[in-house]
Amino acid sequence: MILTDIQIEAVRRFASPIRVEGLGAGLNVLAAPNEAGKSTVLKALRAALTLKHGSKAQPFKDLLPYGGGSPHIGVAFTWNGQSCWLEKKFGNGNLARLDLGAERFDGEEAEERLQALFELEKINKYEAAGLWNALLVEQGESFAQPPLQGAGRASLQACLQQSLQGVTGTAEASAMLALVSKRLAQYQTATGKVSQRMRQVQEASEHAHALVATLVARREALHEDINGLEQTRRMLAESENPELRRQAEEKLVALRHKRDLLLGLAAQEQAAQAQLNATEQNLQHFQAEQERRQTRRADIARLEQALAETRLGQTELEHLAHDADQKLAQAQAGLGAASTRHQQARATLSRVRQRAAQVHNQQALAQERTAFERADAACARLEKAQATLRVMPVDAAFMRRLAKAVQGVQQAQARMQAQATRFVATLQADAAGTVWLNGQPCPLTPQSLTDVSELVVDGVGRFTISPPTQQSEALHTALATAQTALDDLLGEVGCHSADQAESQHEARRQAERAVEQASAECMALLNVPQASHIGSALDQQRQKLNEREALFAKEQAAQADLPVEDAAQLDEEQASRQEQDALMAEEAARQHERDVQSQHRVAHTRLEQALAQTVQQQQTLQRDQRELSVWVERDPDAALLARTSQSEQDRRHAQAELARIAQIRQQEEPLAVVEQGILRREQDMERVRDQVTRLSMDKMERETRIRQAEGDGLDEQLASAERHAEQLQGELAAWERERAALALLESTLLKAETTQTERYLAPLVQAMQPAFSALFRGVTLEVDTQFALTGLTRQRAEDIKDLSDGTREQIAVLVRLGFAELLHKRGAPAILVLDDALSFSDSQRLETLFDVLSDAATRLQIILLTCHAEQFTPLRGNMLSLRPMERFEVPR
Repeated sequence: MILTDIQIEAVRRFASPIRVEGLGAGLNVLAAPNEAGKSTVLKALRAALTLKHGSKAQPFKDLLPYGGGSPHIGVAFTWNGQSCWLEKKFGNGNLARLDLGAERFDGEEAEERLQALFELEKINKYEAAGLWNALLVEQGESFAQPPLQGAGRASLQACLQQSLQGVTGTAEASAMLALVSKRLAQYQTATGKVSQRMRQVQEASEHAHALVATLVARREALHEDINGLEQTRRMLAESENPELRRQAEEKLVALRHKRDLLLGLAAQEQAAQAQLNATEQNLQHFQAEQERRQTRRADIARLEQALAETRLGQTELEHLAHDADQKLAQAQAGLGAASTRHQQARATLSRVRQRAAQVHNQQALAQERTAFERADAACARLEKAQATLRVMPVDAAFMRRLAKAVQGVQQAQARMQAQATRFVATLQADAAGTVWLNGQPCPLTPQSLTDVSELVVDGVGRFTISPPTQQSEALHTALATAQTALDDLLGEVGCHSADQAESQHEARRQAERAVEQASAECMALLNVPQASHIGSALDQQRQKLNEREALFAKEQAAQADLPVEDAAQLDEEQASRQEQDALMAEEAARQHERDVQSQHRVAHTRLEQALAQTVQQQQTLQRDQRELSVWVERDPDAALLARTSQSEQDRRHAQAELARIAQIRQQEEPLAVVEQGILRREQDMERVRDQVTRLSMDKMERETRIRQAEGDGLDEQLASAERHAEQLQGELAAWERERAALALLESTLLKAETTQTERYLAPLVQAMQPAFSALFRGVTLEVDTQFALTGLTRQRAEDIKDLSDGTREQIAVLVRLGFAELLHKRGAPAILVLDDALSFSDSQRLETLFDVLSDAATRLQIILLTCHAEQFTPLRGNMLSLRPMERFEVPR
C-alpha cells in the first residue's frame, strides 16, 4: 500500500484546501516549522481511516476549523496494483466514499468495506480501531509502546498464525481453558474474589454461627443472673440492719458536739492573737519615735558645724571671682581690636574679587547669548517643519484604514472569483477568429466568468454561459459597497488611487523625520527630555539671559561707586594674604578670650556653688529644728517614755493568754480530723442508702430476666441453631474444595498456554530482531502475550521502564516498525507515519535509525513529519510540502 495524495479542507488551522505534495513509495519526509500543520495532517489521515463520517463525538470536534466549517478529507492510495480513493466529509453534508479500482462504495457500505480492508473493529458507535492506531503515531505517542485493542491483537495473531509451523493443540487448549474459566466464574470473579452465590452461602454460615454465639451468650447471662440474684439478696439484708444504722447516727452526733467545742477555742485563740499583734505594733511605734528624735538632734548639731565652715570658704571665692572679671574685660577689648582689623582686610579682598568676577561674568554672559541664538534658530527650523507636517493629512492611521478598505475590496473580489465559472478554451490552429466570447476573440488563457456570458462559434451557433446566481447579486453588492468605501476614503485626502495616497504618506514620513531631527537638535541644545518642553525651555532660557544681563549691568553700576584706591594697588593673592594674617590674629585673640572666659566661668561657678550650699544647709537646719519642735510640743519626751512602758506590759499579758489557749487545744483532737470523721460518716450513711436502692433495682431486674429466659425455651433454640450452622459449614467446605480444584486446573492450563504462546510469538520477535540488532548490538528481546516488549538483554537483562526517555522512544518506534513489517509480509495494507519522533536521540543512534528506516522503506512506505529539518537532512527520501489549492479535487 502506498499513499499518493492527501487533501484536507476545513480541518483545524486549514480553512482553505491544501494538499500534501510529493508522496511516493519508500521514505517520505515533511519538514516544516512549528504550527505549520503537520500534526493536523496526521489527525486528518487517522480520522479518515478510523472515524465514521456521521460522528458527533469529541474526535470530530477536535477536527473542527477555527473559523467554522465542515471537515473534508481525501486520501488517494494504491493497493494490489489498483488506484484507490477514500473521501470523507464530517458535519453538515457528511459523506463517505471508497473507490477500490473500478468498484465504488458509499455511506455505511464504504465504512464497512474500509474496516474490512484495514482490519479495524468498532470500539463505539462512531469510531473503529486496529493495528493502524499503532502505525499512525501522533506527536508524543512515540515514547510509549502501542496499546493493542481487540482488532490490533487479532491482526498480529493472523500474521503470526500464517507463519506458525509445528504448533498444534492451541485451539483445543484455549477451548478447555475457556470452559474451566466459565465454571470457575461461578465461584470467584476474575480478580480472585468469591462470586455472589458463594458469598451468599458464606454470609448465611456467618449469620448462623453468630446466632449460635448469641444464644450461648444469653445462656451464660442467665446463669450469671441466677448467681448474682442470691448475692444481691444477702447484701440487701446486711445494708438494711437497723442496729448498725442507730450506732452510726450516735457516733455522728458525738463528733458534731466535739467540732463545736474546737471551733470556740479557735475563735478565742484568734482574738488573743489579734490583741498580741496590736500591743506589739504600739510598742514598735513608740520605740521608733524615740530613735527618730535622737537621730534628728544629732543631724542638727552636724549641720551647724558644716554651715560655719562653708561661710569661711565663701569669702575667699568672692576675691577670686573679682580678679577673673578684670582679666575678662581686658581680653574682650583685645578681641574687638583684632576683629576690626580682620573686617577691614576682608572688605579689601571682597572688592578685589568682585572686580575679577565682573570680568568672568562678562565672558560667561557672552557665551550664553551665543548658545541662546543657536537654540532660537533651531526652534525656528522646528516650527517650519511642523507647519509643513500639519498640511499633510495622509498619516499612519489613515493608511491602516486604507489597507483595511483595500483588503475589503480584494476579499469581495476573491469571493466573487471563488463563485465564478472557470472557462478554459483550447482552439485548433485554423479556428482562430471563428470563436468569440462576449463579442471579443476567445482568449486562450483560463477565464473566471462572474456574469452571464455569450460564446459564439462561427458556423456552429451561440452558447450562453450562466454562472451560479445563488449569491451573485449579493457578491456584486458587497464588491460595490467595498469599492465605494475605498473611493470615499481616498476622497477624504484628495487622492485618486491608493498609490497616490502611498506617495503622500511617504512625503509625510519624510516631514515627520525632519520634525524629529529638528526636535532632537532643540532638545539637545535646550537640555530637555521631551519635545513638548522645547517652547517653555526656550522662553525660560531667554528670560534667564535677560535677567542675568540686567543683573550684570546692576553689578557694574554698583562696582563703579566703590572706592578703588586700596583695591587698585593690590592683586587678589596679596589681599588674600593680608586677610589671612588678620584672621590668624583675630583667632589668637579669640582663643585668649575663651581661656580667660573659661577661668572666669570656673571662678563664678565655684562661688555660686558655695552660695547655694550655704543656702541649702541653712534651709535643712531650719527644717530639722522646726520638725523637732513640733514633735516635742505634740508629745513630750516624758509622756512618750510612759506609753512605751505601758505597751510592754500589755504585750506580756497577751502572750500569757495566748499560751493558755494553745495548751488547752493541744489536749484535744485537731479540728480537721474531727471534721473529716464527720464527713466520712455522713458519706457512709448516704452510700448505704444508695446501695439499698441500687440493690433493690438490681434484684427486680434479675428476677424479670430469669422469668423471661425460662419462658423462651433458650436450650431448644440453641440446639436448633447449632444444627443449622453445621449444615451450612459443610456446604461451604464442599464449595471451597471444588473452587480450589478448578483454580488449580485453570493455572495449569494457563501455564501450558504461556509455553505455547512463547513459541507462537517467535515470528514477531524474528520480525523485530534485525532492526533492534542494528541499534543495540547482541540484543535479545522479551515479548509478553499482549505483544508488548517487556525487556531486552545486552550482557544482562534490562527492564524497559528503567531505560532513558530517548532509548524507550527508539524502542517504541522499532516495535511499531516490526508490526508494519508483519502486516507487509502477510500482504495486508501497511505504512508507518511518525510525527516529531526521535527528537531525543543522539547523533550516532540517529544515523543508525536512518539506516534502519531507509532499509525498511525499500519494502513499505514510511512518512516522517518533523520540525527539525537540519537533523533529517541525511534522509534522501521524497521531500513533501503543503500546497494550497483553489478547490478540493476529486478523482474522476
